Parts: sequence; C-alpha cells; structure tokens
Amino acid sequence: MRGILKRKINYYRFGNSNWNPLAHASLYSKLVIILFLVFTVTVLALTYQLEKNIEDSHIEMVKDELKSIAAISAVSIDGDFVDDLREPEQQQNKKYIAIKQFFAQLIEANQNIKDIYIMRKGATNEELVFLVDADPDPAEFGEIYDVEVAPDMVSGFERPAVDRDFTTDKWGMTLSGYAPVKNSRGETVAIIGIDYDVGSIEAGIGQRKKQILLYSLVSMGIMLVISLILAKSIIGRLNRVKRAVDIILEDERHTTQFYKEKDEVNLLASRVNKLIQKFTVEKEQILISIIMTLVNTLEVRDQYTHGHSTEVAMMVTDIMDKLNMDAEEKFAINFAALLHDIGKIGITDTVLNKTGKLTDAEFDIIKQHPVIGAKILEGIPSLKQIQQIVKHHHERYDGRGYPSGLAGQDVSFGSRIIAVADSFQAMISDRPYRKGMSQAVAMEELERNKGTQFDPEIVDVFLEICRAKEYKV
Repeated sequence: MRGILKRKINYYRFGNSNWNPLAHASLYSKLVIILFLVFTVTVLALTYQLEKNIEDSHIEMVKDELKSIAAISAVSIDGDFVDDLREPEQQQNKKYIAIKQFFAQLIEANQNIKDIYIMRKGATNEELVFLVDADPDPAEFGEIYDVEVAPDMVSGFERPAVDRDFTTDKWGMTLSGYAPVKNSRGETVAIIGIDYDVGSIEAGIGQRKKQILLYSLVSMGIMLVISLILAKSIIGRLNRVKRAVDIILEDERHTTQFYKEKDEVNLLASRVNKLIQKFTVEKEQILISIIMTLVNTLEVRDQYTHGHSTEVAMMVTDIMDKLNMDAEEKFAINFAALLHDIGKIGITDTVLNKTGKLTDAEFDIIKQHPVIGAKILEGIPSLKQIQQIVKHHHERYDGRGYPSGLAGQDVSFGSRIIAVADSFQAMISDRPYRKGMSQAVAMEELERNKGTQFDPEIVDVFLEICRAKEYKV
C-alpha cells in the first residue's frame, strides 16, 4: 500500500519538470490558463466555422429579399399600360412618370437597391428591351439587353427569380431579382428587375462578420470569468482536502492557510508524504481519523443526513454489545457503519439534496451509492470485508433489496445489522421535507417489517435495547 501511494504521489510531482514553462507558476494560474485556452480554442473554432458559412447564408438571405421585393413591386405596376408602351414619346405620360417616381421611392427606402427597371422580350429569345429604368445613368427606351449577361432574367417571366451568381455589365457588378408584370388578363407582358450593388452586399457580410467577432470577444471574456471561478473552486477543494490531512497530522499551523503562490497539488502531495510517515501510529486510530474526515465531508455536503453515519455506528455498536460479538468483528462492522453512505460522494448535489419526492430515475441514481462506496474501498485489500458490508447494507431479508437482491443468510451479518440501525435512525430523524417519527412509532415499523425487510433476530435484539434506551427524546 505504501508503494502504491508513493508512486501516485511521485506522479503528481510535475512542478519541477524542466520542460514545463509553467513549472514555477501556481496551480491556480495553470488552471486558469489551461481552462481559458480550452474555452478559447472552442470559441475560435466555432467563430471560424461561422465565418465560413456567413457569406453563403447572407447571400441566400439577400436573394430571398430580392425575389420578395420584385414580386411585391410587380403587382403594383399597371400591366396594361406597360403592354401598350411602344414609343419613346410615351415616357411623358403621367402613368410612366408615376412608375419612375414609385421606383425612386423604393430606392430611397432601401439603400441597397442600385437600380429598378422594366423589360419586355425582344425580337429574339436572346434579347430583352428596356421600357423603364430608374438608374441615374438609365438605359435608353427600347435599348436592347443581351440575355446571356444575366440568363436568369428569362425565368422572371414565369415566376419570381434571382441571379444564381453576381453579374457584370456596363452598369457594374450586381445581384438581381426579377418578377413577372401581368396585364388585366393575367398575361405576362414584361418583367421588373431590381439590382443590388455587390458592394452593399459585401458590406452587409462584413457587418455580420464584425458582429460574430464581437460576440466571440464577449464570449472569450465570459470564458475567462468562468475559468477564474472554476480554478478558484478547484483550488478551494484542494485546500479543504489539504486542511483535512493537516488535521490528521495535527499540524495546526497550516490548517487555516490558503496557498495561492504555490502549486497546491505538489503541496498536497507533500502533506500526504508526511501522513505516510505517521503510519507508526495505531492502525485503528489512523483509519478512524481518515474515515471521520471523509464522513464529515460527505455529511457537510448532504444537508439532510448530517451526523447520520455517526449515530448509525453508535446504534450498531449497541446491537453488537448486546450480541457479545468479538472485538475484531465489532471493529469491522462499526467501521463499515461509519462508511456505509460514503458512496453518496459520487451522487450529484441536485439529486442528493433534493427536497421533494425523487423521480424513479433519481431514485435509481441514489440506489447506486452502495456500489460506488464499495468501489471506493475496492483498492484496499485489508478493507475487503468492510467493502462487502457497505455494498450490501440496503439488501432486504426477503431478497427485494439492492444492489444484488440477496436474501436471508446470504446477506452478511454486518450488513443486516447496519440495515436495521440505518432505517431506524432515518425514521426518527427530522428532515427539511418531513418530521421524524417518535421512537415508539419507529419501533412499531421495525416490528412490522421484521422478517421481510429486516432480520427478525436483529430486530428483536434492537427493540430490547430501545425499550431500555432513548435514542430520540
């Protein structure tokens, strides 16, 4: 056992490593740096992925917007008037002027719009003819436009459409949306086109990237705060363990100190080394001190069962005294009674300290604590008997208990004794969510469950003790 502990302690002596650039930094600093780096790498990876996708998603959003604006604008146009537009002189018509004013209002309302225009089909399928153009440098009435420059224009005669890619012509590089203009008979007579300047689209993409960058910086700030809090919490836990070891060592000089300028893991390892040096003390004294520290730590964490293990151990001792058991067996069972709930260290606080009724899933989690407790003791060969007692202290005499469903004499005698004392102590104890039973009522419960939940012989012995001794006043 000393060899195992020595190897484990030497494993933690990484503070003197020559290759470690943080060798002389405190553990607090190391934890903050490591946690912050992990969080930062995660945030940066997410930011990189978002930036890769942001351009495509923004362009898709712009395309949807262009189709919507084109479709809405198209239904506002007098299709019959557009169908009759044949001569340049018709540009002086009030309806024609009204259309251009409508386009100007749209451009003023949406700064991304570079141009709005109306075209009809030309003499061939490769040509379109300008009828109306709101650009400051407009196309001439009747000017021919080559469809090959923007092949998706033709789709606008059938349904709202948008360019698949940016297009470039003499008016610049644009992304355009189209929609059919219909006459009163529902016939498509022209298309309306709306151009977005590529520069405005790229500006929008840049703005979204700036927002992502800002969110990333804010997230990194939050991650730094979380790293500081987590590191402080871990250091606090290490210091509490170190103080517990100091108490065992009876080294009161260190019990109230917080070591912020040193590596707390190395410091704790040195304290454990000192603890090993004290193994010349009686075995029972050292083991009991360690166990009491662990039990106290658990019961501080579990607000509902403070002092529970100590009181169960006292009742177990009374039963064993009445049975005149030998000293060695009494020591092992008493030791197991102190440790019987140690597995609750592995249960989350939300389940362990829940004030209301546990769900089936939560109760299944609680039912794991005997197995967890046995696992904790598994690596100490000298505690094998105690390990088995701890593992089976929730078995029932009728075989309906957990974790193994053992029955009768298959359950160890120590487990059967602890089962009686554990249940009785729980019944008479006050909890925040219920009042404890009186001793008399708890005794009646033991009597009623004798032979089913509990070993009848042990119940009879304990009831005889209870008639002569008050565990609850």
